[in-house]
This record gives sequence, C-alpha cells and structure tokens, in this order.
Amino acid sequence: MGTKGIKGSSVRLSTGRAAAVVAAALLVAGCGTQTAAGGAGPADPAPGGVHADTLDTRGPTPPPTAYPSAELPYTRGPATPSGPCPDSGMRIVPGLTDPAMGLRVLDVVLTNCGEGTFELYGYPRLELAESDGTPVEGVRVLKGTKDVTLAVGDPGPRRLTLRPGDSAVTVLVWRNTYADTTNPPVTVDRVTVDPGLGRGTQTVVPDPPLDLGSTARLGTTAWRKG
Repeated sequence: MGTKGIKGSSVRLSTGRAAAVVAAALLVAGCGTQTAAGGAGPADPAPGGVHADTLDTRGPTPPPTAYPSAELPYTRGPATPSGPCPDSGMRIVPGLTDPAMGLRVLDVVLTNCGEGTFELYGYPRLELAESDGTPVEGVRVLKGTKDVTLAVGDPGPRRLTLRPGDSAVTVLVWRNTYADTTNPPVTVDRVTVDPGLGRGTQTVVPDPPLDLGSTARLGTTAWRKG
C-alpha cells in the first residue's frame, strides 16, 4: 500500500510540473503578441508569406494628347523669279506641290520686281483651267483652309507693303479624294491669279497639276510676307 502511495505522489508531481511549463509558455507567447500589437517589436509575417503592398494612389499615367499643328510642315518648292520683270511690276510663280497623306499644298509667290511700292491685302482671286485653256467648272475656291484641313493655318487678311524685291505668299490647299466614279477626276493645269492690285492677272502652271479628284474644293490662305 505504501509503495502505491509513493507512485501516485510521483504522478501528481509530474502533472503539476507539466502544467507549470505550459503556463510559462503561454505567458511568453502572450507577451510576444502584446509586443507586436503594441509596436515595440516587428510584426509576425502572415501565414504563407503573404504581405500587403503599399497602395499607389496616383493612378495610371494618361496618354499624351495629340493636337493638330497650326501649319503643316512641308518643303517649299523653288519659286525664284527669272527673266525680265513684267510691265505690271509683279511676278507670280508657283512652287512645288507637296503631297501629305492625300493632302496637297502649293505655294504661289508674288514678287515686287518693279521700282515702286504697292500694298497687298486679302485673298487671291483664282480662275482654273485645263491645259488647253478650257475653264474648269464646279470647283469652289474658298477663302481660308478650314473646310479642307486644320493642318494648314490661315493668318487671315493683313495689309502688306511690298517694296521692290519683297515677296508675298498664298498657299493653295486641297485633297485628291476621288469617290464619284460616275465622273472623271478633276485636274487643273493652269491657275490664273488676280492678286487684287489692279495690275492685271498672271497665269501659272503648277507642276504637277492640281489633282482635285471629286472634292470640288480648293482652299486658299490670305497673302502673307514671303
């Protein structure tokens, strides 16, 4: 009977020690949790290694906005006056036609080759013809370019004083779209220019000709200093 009592006491003692160890472990774990929550130590990583990234509130970068240019950059053709000066004291010559994705641009240059000074204002008056002189009908010659394109700016009418040797430029703008197959495309071989000076007109031959297709519109800019 005494021996059984001793063994029973031993079992109860072992159980008490085990309870003490578990209590101590829980106390340590509780302190560790309190420390992380209180900010005194590093927080434990989330299970599985998952962690939260910093949220970027700036949003996506918007794409660049494209704006039409005020003037279409193009290479101006040679328009160097040659030969004797006409009696009118002015010489009008065409540059080279510059194509750009169906858009056509042509400089027409007026030069004061005389000895006097004159003033120029507004838009040129144009008459269009085929190579044999037959008038081209049904084409609207516009004051301005906005009904043809926004890529070529029109400065609007300005009063220009042209002294001997000075030049002024008007820009002709059109598209060569051809959508009406019931009629042949319109081609202009000769352009008669009246600058509005009371000094007569001059006819220029653009090279290549004006291929207006079926658009029936020809835009012009006001005269500006060349």
